[in-house]
Amino acid sequence: MFRVKDWIHYLGYTLIGSALARNFNIINFIVTILLLAYAYSLNEYYTKEQKKKYFLIPLILYFIFLPLLPTFGILLSLSSFLIHTPYSHPKIWLEGKPFISTISNSLGFTLILLLPFRRATDVLTHFPLLTIIFLFNTAAQLLHEIVDYKKDKKVNKITTTVKLGTKTSLTFFKFCLIAISILAILLLAEFPLMSFSTILFSLLFLRIKKVDKEIRRKFKEWGILVGIIYLIELT
Repeated sequence: MFRVKDWIHYLGYTLIGSALARNFNIINFIVTILLLAYAYSLNEYYTKEQKKKYFLIPLILYFIFLPLLPTFGILLSLSSFLIHTPYSHPKIWLEGKPFISTISNSLGFTLILLLPFRRATDVLTHFPLLTIIFLFNTAAQLLHEIVDYKKDKKVNKITTTVKLGTKTSLTFFKFCLIAISILAILLLAEFPLMSFSTILFSLLFLRIKKVDKEIRRKFKEWGILVGIIYLIELT
């Protein structure tokens, strides 16, 4: 119904953002949970043509808790909301538009990490690290699209991978990992554990020549492990 197992790991982004901002506020986590439950259940409603609008439950609760955030947090959260909604809604359906689908997906989840930030200057301070997170999200989305290539093409969902082909998408995936490694080197002095784990993670997946569900699963699981290392160093 709410596909919790598909998004629960993204709460790690809220934890990382809270550690970076030194702002561990339970409201940030509640709003994140409601936003993710809404986004995934909305997607489920339209893709599977469900009759019951379960997405309305987290949507209503989301707008009840949203005013409890500071102004900057409200702006960030609404930005994510305004990405996730047209991503699934059939009248706009960003999910079925190449390039836009990949970028909007990556940006929407990156904004979740920013939610605990109190001011725009915090974003500028941590911009290289936030760019790494954005590129991680992009790489993960490309993997997802490559695995679902045949299924998406069959239903005329023109993702970036359907548009360019799996080989080109795999090249873009590896480009993201190379860019991540370069940025991680720049952060080596400030965050040695985070930088080393990020580079190692990227090098491991730069070696792949074929993408399947197992590779996608490992990318997710090892990515969670890297996120735990981030939390260890930040706290």
